[in-house]
Formats: sequence, C-alpha cells, structure tokens
Amino acid sequence: MTVYAVYYASDETQADVFDLALDEQFGDTYRVSDDFWLIDTAHESDTIYGALRDAIRKRDRLFIAEITRDFFPGLSHSALSWLLSPRRSWKGRYVAREVADRIRAAA
Repeated sequence: MTVYAVYYASDETQADVFDLALDEQFGDTYRVSDDFWLIDTAHESDTIYGALRDAIRKRDRLFIAEITRDFFPGLSHSALSWLLSPRRSWKGRYVAREVADRIRAAA
C-alpha cells in the first residue's frame, strides 16, 4: 500500500462531494484542509483518479502524488498523527523519526 497526497479544487465548491467520494472509495483518508487529503491505499494514482472521476467536473483541478517518508511536515498535530501512525504503509526511507517521537510523547 502507498500514501498519496491528493489536491482537489473546484470553482463550484464540490469539496464535500469529493471528500465523500474519497471516503467511500478508499476509507483510510485524512482531510488536511478544504482542498488537500492524504489517503493510504493499494491503488495506483490512475486507479484513484478513475474511482473519483464521477465526483470531478471539467473545470476542477486535481493532483494525486505518492509520498514517501522523506518529507518535512508543517501540518497539524492531528494530520501528523495520521501520517505517522504505525498503520501507514510507507515506501522509502524514514527521515522524520524525531517528529514522530515528539508527537507520540505529546499524545
């Protein structure tokens, strides 16, 4: 499985419809902000797009990218807890161990 960053923007305020579609299709999701989600799935990015196609309108903007543990987080405590949960199926090296340790200590 892989963790993906998903950016979605709509001029027609469809983010709640998109959020529902993500949750129904993939379950293990975290909504970071109005237009940004994290999902943990075994699917590839083109499959993610295909599953969400009905929730996306022509003028909407969408970006889906695999992320690794090699990141610098500037997210909320809640978002970081989701990202650094032992349930995540990360690929790649892990460089943010001190961040995870601080989050676990604060919990």
